[in-house]
Amino acid sequence: MTTEAPTFVKLRAPAFTAARTLEVVDSHTCGQPTRVILSGAGLPAGMDPDAARRELEASRDWVRRVSVMEPRGHRSMFVAALIAPDPEVGEWGVVYMDAMSYPDMCGHATIGVATTLVEMGLVPLPAPDHTGEIEIGLRTPAGRIALQVTLEDGRCVSVAFRAPYAFYLGAVEIALPDGGTASVDVAYGGQWYAFLPAMAAGLDVEPDMIDRLIAAAGPVRAALNAALDRVDPRDGLKPQVGNIVWLGSHATKGASARNVPVSRTGSFDRSPCGTATCARLACLVAKGELGVGETFVNQGLMETLYQGQAVSRYTDDRFDGIVPEVTGRAWLTAVSQLMVDETDPLGDGYLVGGGEAVS
Repeated sequence: MTTEAPTFVKLRAPAFTAARTLEVVDSHTCGQPTRVILSGAGLPAGMDPDAARRELEASRDWVRRVSVMEPRGHRSMFVAALIAPDPEVGEWGVVYMDAMSYPDMCGHATIGVATTLVEMGLVPLPAPDHTGEIEIGLRTPAGRIALQVTLEDGRCVSVAFRAPYAFYLGAVEIALPDGGTASVDVAYGGQWYAFLPAMAAGLDVEPDMIDRLIAAAGPVRAALNAALDRVDPRDGLKPQVGNIVWLGSHATKGASARNVPVSRTGSFDRSPCGTATCARLACLVAKGELGVGETFVNQGLMETLYQGQAVSRYTDDRFDGIVPEVTGRAWLTAVSQLMVDETDPLGDGYLVGGGEAVS
């Protein structure tokens, strides 16, 4: 008995002409989505990433809304808009975007961007079926990120990124809704993070508890930002910490720890979170619980793993910290074109429920 191959109907072109389009590649890094914008964001080759971020935020925020939010995305979607390399510079740049803002840095998205650049043929390889390691750089609003990409037969099997720095701000005692208290560690790893045990809310880091973890993060965030009396040593301003990282009571698969970050918008990271791992490394080193050069294996909600280490100490005239390195893997999931029909009243994107309102 023979089975016929399936036949597909040839689709005609849309009946409308899209006034705005974005060419994108989707991937996930250990469970967390990244959408890379290849074209359509209007960023010229070689543009400074911080200047590109300011331009998008001021005059083309539709790029973020259309690519991140519903109906094309969701609350936990993360987007990276590529900036082609200047022939004189030779390295790709990126602007990071999420449901709330334009972060300085994102670890899982950096791994997703590197994988996209390699597997879509946007960076040269020694050979199409190369096996071994290559080094590339990525220009970001947080500075240049050095990347080590490991390939097998031309496939990207891991990416290690080395962030410019991460540092520990300190511990803050907060009041909990049930009348108890908790000590919260605050650190910067490309974004601001606050770490506390999920048991402080009577919960644990498990997929079936995620809705309750999201709900419990709101009061903790409010109490922390009310009690926080320290300033960011880089600018002298009090940071607003949006990301609450719940620490699990146990880890599996040989991991050192387990965590799940929850953002102000109610999104949560399915992966162990790259920048949260950088911040956690800074906490552990500052508290004497991890040595420089020692490996820390961080586990996410979906039991996927990142390898992390503080490769060296970082010191300038403002603060002491570490230079963190995190390794993970991403897989491509789609290549598509996002379109905006100007007659669509919801065409610029929206979010419903789950966290702080986003205009």
